[in-house]
Amino acid sequence: MSGVPPGEPGESSLIRPYSVTGGRTRPSRSDLALTSQVVAVPSVDPVELDPEPALLLSLCARPVSVAEVASRSGFALGVVRILLADLLDQGYAVVHSSEWEKRRPDAATLRSVLERIRAL
Repeated sequence: MSGVPPGEPGESSLIRPYSVTGGRTRPSRSDLALTSQVVAVPSVDPVELDPEPALLLSLCARPVSVAEVASRSGFALGVVRILLADLLDQGYAVVHSSEWEKRRPDAATLRSVLERIRAL
């Protein structure tokens, strides 16, 4: 035991993200690029949200990029994507992606190209 109270500096950084995301490592959506703009739905009153999603929702009062939400919240990008996906799925926020993001190749295609280049 480290003797450090939970939530204090020095606590293991692996425990907190795991507990915040409920053990999930991937968001439920694939439309959350770093530059995607997320905005809270103003007419929706978030009832009984945990503190972390409530914080993210407050940061999205105006359209803000996923990367900026991660920076302002202090949470890891992976955690932010999971929590934002939850908020989007629950109707507390909406996401806007640029046309460029919609046209760019997905990760599987890029991995395939990289594997074939390495095979050369």
